[in-house]
Amino acid sequence: MEEDFRYKMRNIGDIFIDKVQNLGTYAKGSVRGVSLTYNIDAYKKEKDRIVQSIGNRLSAIRKKDSDRDVFNDGIMVKLFYRLDTIQDKIDAGIKERNERLYPKGS
Repeated sequence: MEEDFRYKMRNIGDIFIDKVQNLGTYAKGSVRGVSLTYNIDAYKKEKDRIVQSIGNRLSAIRKKDSDRDVFNDGIMVKLFYRLDTIQDKIDAGIKERNERLYPKGS
């Protein structure tokens, strides 16, 4: 028991530094998880705005010319492209967040 105490007293600085480094690692991981959640929420809000824009554009096209092909409209194509891009970002963020929350190795 006395040897354990002596060892700790001699190496207390190293032990302290190890604990501080571990705390820093956990804090960075936590901050990254929180920022992922905020990013996912922001992307979901942007996705909702794009879906609303698609609906508005679709209504406008149908009111003007009901026989017009929706998918040949340049604005609609851009909106669908942006929607796909945002959805990919949401999926990637959710996947990374789940990997951080539920690691497979642990």
